Amino acid sequence: MGLFSWLFSSTAAPDLDEIPKKTACYHIEGFLTCHYFQMATEVADRLTEKHPHVKTDVSAYIKQQWYDRSKELQEEFDNSHRTSPFIYEGCVAGQQKFVGGYSEFAKAVKENYKF
Repeated sequence: MGLFSWLFSSTAAPDLDEIPKKTACYHIEGFLTCHYFQMATEVADRLTEKHPHVKTDVSAYIKQQWYDRSKELQEEFDNSHRTSPFIYEGCVAGQQKFVGGYSEFAKAVKENYKF
């Protein structure tokens, strides 16, 4: 028995080859020139920097494309949110839920990650 063997449990050896799974996924969609979309992406960048288990996916559109895309998102998530950004969470397609716009996303990040 080694000098420091009591520090490590022999049954709980970490698997160093295991790829860490993302435990939270956020999807931010909006039009490129939208100030709130830009602020949401900045929050997402800071969040993933501090919490590597969180994944954020950003999809940017030109303003002329946003109307059609927001209609698709409204139908997909069965809600009437039409402004940019449109933010939803979930790592598995079909099991994602609507978060809201920038304000709701910032509030959720603050509450869930003490950020």
